[in-house]
Amino acid sequence: MTCAPAPRLDRSAVVALGRSLGFDAVGVTTAAPFPELAPRLAEYADRGRTGFEWQVDRERIDPRTWMPDAKSLIAVALAYLTPAGRDLARRHPQRDTKAEEHTVYGQTSVYTYGVDYHSVMHERLRAFATALEELVGHKIATQVAVDTSPLVDRRVAERAGIGWVGKNCMFFVPPYGSYVFLGTLGVDLEILPDAVEQPAACGACSLCLDACPTGALLGPGVIDATRCLSYVTQMKGIIPRDLRKPLGRRVFGCDTCQWVCPENRRSENASHTEFAPMMELAYPDLIAILAMSNRQFERTYGHTAGAWRGLRTWQRNALIALGNCKDVAGVPHILPFLQSPRAELRASAAWALAQIGSEECRVAVAVAIAQEADESVREDMQASIELYKSS
Repeated sequence: MTCAPAPRLDRSAVVALGRSLGFDAVGVTTAAPFPELAPRLAEYADRGRTGFEWQVDRERIDPRTWMPDAKSLIAVALAYLTPAGRDLARRHPQRDTKAEEHTVYGQTSVYTYGVDYHSVMHERLRAFATALEELVGHKIATQVAVDTSPLVDRRVAERAGIGWVGKNCMFFVPPYGSYVFLGTLGVDLEILPDAVEQPAACGACSLCLDACPTGALLGPGVIDATRCLSYVTQMKGIIPRDLRKPLGRRVFGCDTCQWVCPENRRSENASHTEFAPMMELAYPDLIAILAMSNRQFERTYGHTAGAWRGLRTWQRNALIALGNCKDVAGVPHILPFLQSPRAELRASAAWALAQIGSEECRVAVAVAIAQEADESVREDMQASIELYKSS
């Protein structure tokens, strides 16, 4: 006796279910491979991987290496730019000299303003899986992906028809622009996909390519990710010297290519309260970051998507940001980092002091060079002190 094949789910029922759970966009595609990714991934590897990506291209191309029994992939999106987030991002405060203690403000990407989207998306995708089981009346195999799987989420979402990849390599979901988080739910259900095509709306516009602070956008849809400031704020070790000034006040992430985009200027706001911002997350106190303990950092930023790299990465970035702000009030807070056990903090502190440029800074860096045992850090410090001679 043979069992009848399981009936196929209608895509519209799946989309309606996902929307009822709060997702802003839902689409379906098959779990078939993405062979078109092979040449793109090879080119990307040639330009230089960041180290954050899944390293085995074959596993990125074939979803069944991630979930062997997958039959369908459900792509979802959550919009994150709330009205309060949009308003807060426009403030750009520099410093507050009227406060009880002098405050110098850094800046973070809008996607870090609220609760970590990984946890929000995972929770909703698991609820989606449970709801699908209730819909079909039996247990199903599922797998959740939010950034950390081999899947190229943007390509899954594109093939599922919920949006398109812009010239800045960001994924756009109408009407929310590129201010969206993407996730994928793999299921062992046959779901009839719709062949939905979303027209790319970039047209002749190249504002994002022109505005990138480091020229990381090499062409439409082509990026040197190792020069993208969003990556630079998260990378390990010493930040390359030519990327420090472009970093500005950023301590985590970069939104430049999104803010200049005309498509984003007319995007609708998100309504998810989880992503509502707080001032201390959007514009963190750079001096306070330098004084933080790991416990204080976790208490302040641990619930956000920006915390995963830890306090020392934020302190390195805060040192660079203070140097770019050239605020002498930061000097006594920077000086102790010349003696840090971490090479990237010593090098960053010397560079920041050189940017501020007082005689006290010059003497401190000269002493630090004489005491520095790490040759690469000593060379970096020496290059920093040369700034005094040319100023």
